[in-house]
Amino acid sequence: MSISSVHNMAMPNGASRKGHRGGILDGLRRLAYRNPLYAYTLVGRAPKRLFGTPPELLPGDAASGQIILAGNLVYGGQRWPFTDIADLPEKSSPQWQAYVHGFGWLSELRSVGNNPARQLAREHITRWIDSYTKWSPLTWQADVLGQRLTNWLTHFGFFAGDASQDFYDLFFLETVKQARHLNRSIMKTIAGPGRIQGLKGLIYCGVALPGFEKYLHNGLRYLETELDRQIFPDGGHYSRNPHIHMEVLADLVAIRETFIAAHIDVPAWLTGAIERMVPMLRALRHADGGLAFFNGSNTGDPAIIDALLSKSGVKTRAISSAPHTGFHRLSAGRTTVLMDTGSPPIDQANKWAHAGTLAFEMSAGKDRIIVNCGMPEDTTPDWQQALRSTAAHSTIVVDDVNSTEINLDGGYLRKPGHVTSSRREIDGSTIIEASYDGYSKVFGLVHRRLIMLAPDGGEIQGEDTLVGSGGHRYNLRFHLHPNVQATVLQDKRSALLKPRRGAGWRFTCADQSIALEESIYFDGSRTRRRTQQIVVFGPLGETGANIKWRLSKI
Repeated sequence: MSISSVHNMAMPNGASRKGHRGGILDGLRRLAYRNPLYAYTLVGRAPKRLFGTPPELLPGDAASGQIILAGNLVYGGQRWPFTDIADLPEKSSPQWQAYVHGFGWLSELRSVGNNPARQLAREHITRWIDSYTKWSPLTWQADVLGQRLTNWLTHFGFFAGDASQDFYDLFFLETVKQARHLNRSIMKTIAGPGRIQGLKGLIYCGVALPGFEKYLHNGLRYLETELDRQIFPDGGHYSRNPHIHMEVLADLVAIRETFIAAHIDVPAWLTGAIERMVPMLRALRHADGGLAFFNGSNTGDPAIIDALLSKSGVKTRAISSAPHTGFHRLSAGRTTVLMDTGSPPIDQANKWAHAGTLAFEMSAGKDRIIVNCGMPEDTTPDWQQALRSTAAHSTIVVDDVNSTEINLDGGYLRKPGHVTSSRREIDGSTIIEASYDGYSKVFGLVHRRLIMLAPDGGEIQGEDTLVGSGGHRYNLRFHLHPNVQATVLQDKRSALLKPRRGAGWRFTCADQSIALEESIYFDGSRTRRRTQQIVVFGPLGETGANIKWRLSKI
């Protein structure tokens, strides 16, 4: 399948009753929030100082701060002029604008640390208050609002040290106004990790603002409920997205560190969530330090991940099996295999769902060999659809149909009813056997996949089986990292894979023909990197198909 055909594989986009009801309620809330009388209820007494400023968990990047001082802002691979926060570029994406309004970039200016950076931060905050003090959907969205309050309070000592009394008065009046709205709306609007971001802001207000201690208690009560809902017993986040998992963990560690700095007892349930999430995060990394590409994740910054793990204080090693979240990690020698063996995320988390059940990634040392196509932090709806398709993952595709049909407005039109996996060791080799019925409703087929990693990591044996009599043709896809050069040998049954560094590998499929096709790779930015994929293809018989393949280190 070519790049263009992957891009054209669209997913159905229908409306669900649940989404319709939610849309009506959201519309009514928006009408209420726009009412001048509601804005009046947010006005009240404001403190003159802070109890203290929450500690900065991870420092910003001084080079990025210099770019901001020069009048530009980079996020998600996009670089746009950023001289007036009240006049953002019309063509900039909602994701870029949300980052602007969340003020996460204050850490970059703080890392520069000079007077021009301090003054520019104050100017943007003052201009923001002048322009956005009235409720609007994006700027007052709970996750964006929570991030803004978090960053304003965290970096207050940096930007307000030599500020005027007028700035202090303006800042505190606006901060408590937003805090009141967040306290009222957080559990009625956004769900998922965005709610945790909002609750983090609410908790910070309760810790830092005199007279607002009630918000701390509310935030903790809500957060405990959310962690019960969003964090599985094995420590995985219910989005099944490694990058979101990392971000949620960072929020929880930051909250814990804020409590410690403020001499507030850390709840046992918060400590427990962090202790479960850390070994899961380690399990979802390749040896290059980056994250695996499942359900919309991107690589992330290995240095930031290392710093977060260090800050967590949790020394537990990576888990090998996550039965609740649905991942297996195989590791031997210098070889790592990460396999998705879980059901698609539940409806509330389907925003991040990909149709990549039983897909896997494989790396050798710091070289990624077999990958999924990934997802940039900020991209167009068309590319989102293409990159969420089954064809964008290293797994089998039947008749170019997605194994899960995702309703982009919420929920699923079709998804697997049963996904199973087991793990065992035989003579030092690790074997994962998994199956799912994502194609049963449309073709009457069940996909079974077996992957075995040799004790020394020098060989991976695989077997993919389609059981049933439906469908016409299969394509078994192995997407390659852009740094891997591939050559199909004359027998059309094997290919040589040469990474930029390290040993080469030989891919072999004894009974079926293979081909090299174009593919694409996104590592987190909007930049598309051209790459290749190995495709094993053939017809489906009366009893399905059985494909045996092997990856051997040369």
